[in-house]
Amino acid sequence: MIKFLNNTCPRISLSGIGLKTKLLIMMLALCITSIGLLFILYQIAEKKLITSVKKYTEELSSAIQISVEQMTAEDGEGNEETLKEYVSQFKKKGVREISILNNGMEVIASSNPKKIGQVIDAKTKRGAHPHDGSGSPEVAHGDSAASESQRSYDIILPVVVGYEQLGYIHISMRFDDFANLLRANNQKRLIATSIVFGIGIAVSIFLSIKYVKPINNLAQATQRIAAGDLQEIPETNARDEIGDLTRNFNEMVKGLRENKRLEERLMAAEHLSKIGQLASGIAHEIRNPLNFINLSIDHLRKEYQPEDHKKAEELHSMVLSIKTEISRLNSMIGNFLDYGKPLTLKLEKVFVEDIIKEALAIAEHMIREQKLELKTDYSKDIPAIILDIQQIKACFLNIILNAIQAMPCGGRLSVTTSHTSGFAVVKIEDTGDGIAEEHLAKVFEPYFTTKTAGIGLGLALTKRVIEEHKGRIDIESKHGDGAIVSVELPVAPL
Repeated sequence: MIKFLNNTCPRISLSGIGLKTKLLIMMLALCITSIGLLFILYQIAEKKLITSVKKYTEELSSAIQISVEQMTAEDGEGNEETLKEYVSQFKKKGVREISILNNGMEVIASSNPKKIGQVIDAKTKRGAHPHDGSGSPEVAHGDSAASESQRSYDIILPVVVGYEQLGYIHISMRFDDFANLLRANNQKRLIATSIVFGIGIAVSIFLSIKYVKPINNLAQATQRIAAGDLQEIPETNARDEIGDLTRNFNEMVKGLRENKRLEERLMAAEHLSKIGQLASGIAHEIRNPLNFINLSIDHLRKEYQPEDHKKAEELHSMVLSIKTEISRLNSMIGNFLDYGKPLTLKLEKVFVEDIIKEALAIAEHMIREQKLELKTDYSKDIPAIILDIQQIKACFLNIILNAIQAMPCGGRLSVTTSHTSGFAVVKIEDTGDGIAEEHLAKVFEPYFTTKTAGIGLGLALTKRVIEEHKGRIDIESKHGDGAIVSVELPVAPL
């Protein structure tokens, strides 16, 4: 059950959210956070303000009570020392001065002795000495100690006992705590707002770095593509706009790379077509002298027939071999001219070993001249198979001649046959210089050759003939380590 609950637990992921949605979420989060902080600060400030007002109200009530007690004392006069004592108790709480005035607004008792005798103006709440000729008012707060940064408020209240007004009470209070409270609250609001927007700026920088870096990578990759380097950029698992842009960019690069390959193949095909047209013309011209040579050999054999029977047989064998090669060349020219057309196979039942021996017999004089070691190993398990004898012999002869040409200074030529998985396998191995790695993938392409003499159609035609027989051909080679050509021909009927 625990495993089931774990598997069904929802997971919140932002990887699939788009950039527009992320920015909207960020702005909403900043807005909600800012409103929340300001609301909390407002609640705290309101609570402190209510507490301060309550404190000042209590102080004011206490000051009024003390003043009334002093005014209604038995001796009828206020006691300055008592007022000073009370003021010293409330001074830290905001009460600065307490004065008692008669009905003529003259100060008769005060916590500030300098104010006794002054007449307080009810409108301005300022006092002046009645015998001061200048009549210049003095600050009612006394001592001139109230700095401009302190805010003082004067309260004048009448004192009535029964139906008789005994005088007035003048209370001077300082409300600096309210100003400090409001100032501190504003500072807190500014700090909270700065923190919220600081977080927003940090998140914006993070998003800009996160999204600008892939965009810069795309810009650099675009420059590389313009220079011809069609390499893809690393993909990201993000499901947002940048992830989609990266994947689409890589798809575009793949398409461009494929188009480039197709363009190269098209150019190569066009080039081969032009070469083929030229070669076809040359092949037509070669056929005429071949026919003349063939007829001339027959004429020479009749005209210069030796009387010696042994020499006559040797001449007949030599002429027959020459005519056979001329026939093979003529057949190859025909195949060359029909390279773009399906081959016509003249199928016969034959043993692969016999075809290989005929091909080796034709190349025997080259093997002797280059002093090559010939090693053969024929399997007796291969049955007779249906092949086009002439074309398959031409294929094997072409492979053998290539192997011989790869060993101009001597070496070993090995030919082995085997029967594997319904195929007759023929391996022709040489100990020559081998094939370079960059050329190995092109050896079967038409007109590709590394020889100074040749048109590069030998292996291309060989591959085509073997594939027409439903077979396979493969070359393994390392530069400087010889080559192994494997030919597989199906044993089952075609």
